[in-house]
Amino acid sequence: INLSGFQQPQWSDFLSLFKHFLFFLLPTFVQLRLRPELAKPERLHPSGYLDGMRGLAALFVFFYHFSYSSHDVLTAYGGTGKPDEHREFLKLPFIRFIYTGPAMVSIFYVVSGYALSYKPVKLMRNKSWKDLLHTLSSATFRRAIRLYLPCFVSTLMIILLVRLGAYDATRGIAYDGRRLNQVREFHLARYKSLWHQMTDWAKMMWIFVHPWSFGTKDTDIDIDKHLWTIPMEFRSSLVLYLTQLGLARLKPAVRIISLVALIIWCHEKDRWEMILFYSGFLLAELDFRRQALAAAKSVLPAINFTLPKSPQRLQLWTALYIFVFLVGIYLGGQPQIHVENAPGWATLYSWIPAYVEHKQRYWVGWAAILLVWATSNSVLLQRLFTNGPVQYLGKISFSLYLMHGPVTHTIGYASMDFFWRTIGEDTYMTKEVGFVLAAAINISSTIWVADIFMRLVDTPTVQFAKWVEEKCI
Repeated sequence: INLSGFQQPQWSDFLSLFKHFLFFLLPTFVQLRLRPELAKPERLHPSGYLDGMRGLAALFVFFYHFSYSSHDVLTAYGGTGKPDEHREFLKLPFIRFIYTGPAMVSIFYVVSGYALSYKPVKLMRNKSWKDLLHTLSSATFRRAIRLYLPCFVSTLMIILLVRLGAYDATRGIAYDGRRLNQVREFHLARYKSLWHQMTDWAKMMWIFVHPWSFGTKDTDIDIDKHLWTIPMEFRSSLVLYLTQLGLARLKPAVRIISLVALIIWCHEKDRWEMILFYSGFLLAELDFRRQALAAAKSVLPAINFTLPKSPQRLQLWTALYIFVFLVGIYLGGQPQIHVENAPGWATLYSWIPAYVEHKQRYWVGWAAILLVWATSNSVLLQRLFTNGPVQYLGKISFSLYLMHGPVTHTIGYASMDFFWRTIGEDTYMTKEVGFVLAAAINISSTIWVADIFMRLVDTPTVQFAKWVEEKCI
């Protein structure tokens, strides 16, 4: 063997590799600050505001899951009717929206319904049947890979953390009923053997991907209790694709009427998730209809006998959209318990149909629909979701959702334990100061880990799904 051309690696090579590794670990926004030339010019998609909504929803559901262990986030403001109970500022209507987890799941589903319908609706209206068939076939084939593969990786990461003892380090506080005296999440145990741990993981994944049950918790797994929404999103996506195929060749007006009928039917059958997905489909239809009407007026001004909208009319429409948006925020803060004496909510709960099983998801569902509808019609409201920080949250939203559980069970719980031991928790003030400091560390850590997960797993998964499809065709 001739080794004359072999060069022994130099120390500078290892140093350069180490520098690249450290740079990779930096969050994307820090990397772009240090090396602006890495920034790729991106034009905001017409529905880009939905990415921002999804990002904020992922952040707020994270707030919900971190706070509900040590704080009562479920009780309505003034729910017991006693003047000295449940009167905290954070329980006030509108304010509580930022940590109402069920509302965020509803927003996820409406936004998903819209995003998965945007291109198909566009092709339907253009009567591009060949392209529509290709789009639906491709989307259906790639959907399972897109949703499930990142979950496989994230749950394997949890198994690794458990095997390394990270979950054991926080097991004391995880099951401390005095300090975490509200909702205590399942904290995964470390089995005696790696084989036992991995076979248990495989069994849970088999349950997780089970597509034939439409129960809310039928695919619930102990590894990460937050992932129950993913199988439901997968099943709902398949139903949505089937509906798009069935309604594709109908006239737009007939298709809209059919969607309204389907939403009413799902309401009667208590399929809250399909109400949200179908509503996203409907909102996409209405947006394209509005664009078509605007284009017709600009192309054929001679036959447009309607007066242009005056500034006063525009202001009235804007005021309407803002009002609907605020109604959505109010309904999105739906409390879950002790509503019998809560101002406003006692009445709203009495209006929920008796056949609705998951009453905590009723008004938050309509809230999500109102929020997306109002925002889709108002450029002013869209600006809330198209700024840089919120768009960044949109990019990492799926990774943020997958990572906030394991980071909370390790860094989050460890931070709470440390600050409560250091500062104390004997008084309300010291306990809350400790919680806020722990929350700051947990939020920062989760965003950082989610950023890395996005680049290592989430984005490559999209590319991998396309590659698999190309190889199979």
